[in-house]
Amino acid sequence: MGAKKKRTGGRGVRFAQDRSRETQRRILDAALEVFAEKGYNGTTVAEIISRAGIGHGTFWLYFHNKEDLLRYLLQEMVDEFEAFDWYRRGDASMISMRSLQEVEEVIRAVMEIFARYSTIHPLIVRAAMDSEEFWEALEDLNQPFVRIVEMKLREHLEKGLCGDLDPEVTARIIVNMLEYTNLQWLKEHREAERDSLIHNLSLIIHRTLNHA
Repeated sequence: MGAKKKRTGGRGVRFAQDRSRETQRRILDAALEVFAEKGYNGTTVAEIISRAGIGHGTFWLYFHNKEDLLRYLLQEMVDEFEAFDWYRRGDASMISMRSLQEVEEVIRAVMEIFARYSTIHPLIVRAAMDSEEFWEALEDLNQPFVRIVEMKLREHLEKGLCGDLDPEVTARIIVNMLEYTNLQWLKEHREAERDSLIHNLSLIIHRTLNHA
């Protein structure tokens, strides 16, 4: 009789993959905690390793340095935005901003993601001040929003609305207003007033798009 083949089941592979994901997540969560306490510039890789409770060699298996870790966290935020078809495709026809309620639904969805990444977003903004790479990454994050708002402004211009506004300039102003108002709100720990913030931001955008 032939030798019995040794089974190489996928269970062991899946277990190893799960352990790998758990370790990576532990490193990311530890980094978020230390970043929140000490800021990005004040955090060292050694502190992240200590907080995660791992060996130094383990960290380097997943990330080359602190910047690499921040890139990964940024991509996680981008991935959440890309769950919106209109963001991923940059297609303004996929959303309507004619009514205040429609605008508010979009703004609420966007602001909820920014709130979930309230530690990461400020770090990216600060890193962008010192790094061309992170500046471009921040621009890539914002560009779909700018494009959508600009397309909506042009669409409304064709209907005889918001006729005295430059769509390109106004779109950039609106996106910057959303981004930095959210940063300020989080910095001042005013999360309890988020509904008021969302409503008033939505009202400004709706009136901008629809004024005669």
